[in-house]
Amino acid sequence: MYYEMIGFHGEHQGEHTADGVPEPQLDRSTLFLDFDGTLVDLAERPDAIEVAPDLGDLLAALSERTGGRVVIITGRAIEDITNYLQGFDGPIIGGHGAQERISGEIRNHEFADPETVRHLGEMATAFAATHPGLICERKPTGVVLHFRQDEDLAAPAYAFLRALSETHEGFDLHHSKMAYELRPAGIGKDVSMRRLMEQEPFAGTMPIFFGDDVTDEPALHWVSEQGGLAVKVGEGETAAGCRLGNPQAARRTLRRWIEA
Repeated sequence: MYYEMIGFHGEHQGEHTADGVPEPQLDRSTLFLDFDGTLVDLAERPDAIEVAPDLGDLLAALSERTGGRVVIITGRAIEDITNYLQGFDGPIIGGHGAQERISGEIRNHEFADPETVRHLGEMATAFAATHPGLICERKPTGVVLHFRQDEDLAAPAYAFLRALSETHEGFDLHHSKMAYELRPAGIGKDVSMRRLMEQEPFAGTMPIFFGDDVTDEPALHWVSEQGGLAVKVGEGETAAGCRLGNPQAARRTLRRWIEA
């Protein structure tokens, strides 16, 4: 593979740290970071997360070491992420790839018609209102039903969103941690990564990805295939070659890379 030809090998990229994750050459890498469950702990509600006070400084230091090649890649809307990461002006991929902010400009997926998304959000909000414990998260590109407060609501949430997906062309149903989501078809973090890695200043660098969810697995698999560094945060089967226990361990590893 190309990355191996220029000296990067997925399993031997440098000295291994105490946590078993090798230290990459940050100045020759592009660092993709998921948010929920990777940089911050999950909470009962999406709006109840707590962001470590030094996360902004950590991202700024990583951005400096990589020449600006730190990309937040998340299921959240970009507008939401910017509220939590004020001061971070680097690239953001939101909605699992349905949104991009490159060079400060936000672009939504062509299938995310605002009127259709609004209609889906209204119906999902009304459905959640009749099921206490179900949380509706409306996004600029789709809608999510969270059942983390009551796992018994997983089946009705799935059935409802599946019915919507069958009547709204161009939207697919996806399963993530304690939630189901409708989002535009044909998108994914791996799709966005491939496209971004063909552009400057990312082309020719080694991809690194930290992710935690089942929705991150295609991207973790793609990064591994490229000879990059794929890191799974948390439990569950994974295509990643490295694993860290939780977001605190992920942040410690990233700090260690900076210090190294």
